[in-house]
Amino acid sequence: MTYTTLHRALGVPAGPVTEQMLHDAVAARVGEAEDLDWKEAVDDGKDSAKEFGKDVAAMANTAGGVIVYGVREDGAGHAAELVGLTNPHPLVQSLRGKAGMVRPFVPALRIHAVPLNPPGHAGDHAIVVEIPRSPDAPHLVPQSKESWGLPRRRGSDTDWLGESDLETAYADRFARRRAADDHLADLAGQLSDRLTQTTRTVWVTVAAACSVPSAADTADAVDPNQEEPSLVQALDLLPNDNQLRDAFDRATVRPRTGLRRAVVSSDNPYNGTSTDCHLELLHDGSFAAAMELGEATYDHLPGTQRSARQGFLEVCIRDLVTVAAVHASRRGADGMLQVQVGIVPTAPTEVGPVGLIHRHPIKGSPELVPNSITLSRVVPATAEAPLADAVSSDTRRQQLTRELALDMVQQFAVPTLRSL
Repeated sequence: MTYTTLHRALGVPAGPVTEQMLHDAVAARVGEAEDLDWKEAVDDGKDSAKEFGKDVAAMANTAGGVIVYGVREDGAGHAAELVGLTNPHPLVQSLRGKAGMVRPFVPALRIHAVPLNPPGHAGDHAIVVEIPRSPDAPHLVPQSKESWGLPRRRGSDTDWLGESDLETAYADRFARRRAADDHLADLAGQLSDRLTQTTRTVWVTVAAACSVPSAADTADAVDPNQEEPSLVQALDLLPNDNQLRDAFDRATVRPRTGLRRAVVSSDNPYNGTSTDCHLELLHDGSFAAAMELGEATYDHLPGTQRSARQGFLEVCIRDLVTVAAVHASRRGADGMLQVQVGIVPTAPTEVGPVGLIHRHPIKGSPELVPNSITLSRVVPATAEAPLADAVSSDTRRQQLTRELALDMVQQFAVPTLRSL
């Protein structure tokens, strides 16, 4: 969700740039900054692709920001007149193509036209380029046929990273990746005190976060009298064989207030722990949830061995990943949706191995999957996809789910999925 010098100068919350904001920026003569650049027209000259790529990469390598086309500045970097542009849609497509000059591509980059109400403008649209601070920085652009460079913003100007800056930038990228992995592990780990612990209990956990989180302080208050909207929206995207619909009724789908999050439990009343399903939807768009995987009886398993139903495991991953994607989108997070799935026995003692089981099609009783193995520890599976794809494309969301589910079941020496 965009929040820049423009928003701060006008005293407006994070969000897309609007026509009213552009009028107000001209009236207040808002000046260019590290994260704000005014441009009167879209350059279509010989080197325009390299110049646009340089502008995009510079902001992505610094703090993110917005470039606005259709605003004349006064020569000192202050917005002076909202002139607008005519026939903006080919220009938007051209800029999107030119953004391909940046390597790697900037996730969550958005280029769109903002309608302007005539009269008073030479054109009827402005074009806004929204550039997030990129987790994949540093980004390179071509300087010539033989060389590439890494631009950055310094105030309202752009220069190039030197050798020592480059070393720091790549070190920061690797540190961000480690931090993202740690964040997912922390989200899953925080669930342990909220899950019912028994000798045989096994849970599947799903933790998710976006590379561009939303501003947590812009979240609406949790309303325990209303159904949790992300969960309700996700249920509409899922087929009839979804475990979430089985776990919740109209009363339990209502959220409880947590620390900067909404908590949804299948237990009603909820007394701090969940026995079947537990979801935590954080205000910054991240997500953590768990569903219990065991059978009602365990007579077929020796000693302290635990069980995870393969079909149930696969469907739970699909359902929880769908909620995670919908929630991140609703909260205004963006970029890559990063997901981690784990299988966790919660009891602090007598932790036995986990076996993968399914119900025998004739006998109807639970049995170990043929040729599977039992594991004392299941390694978490991680995968990612662009958030926009995970929300809008059933196919892309299914691919993400299948990738995660395969990584889980193949640890038991099971080559294929049963339900997905």
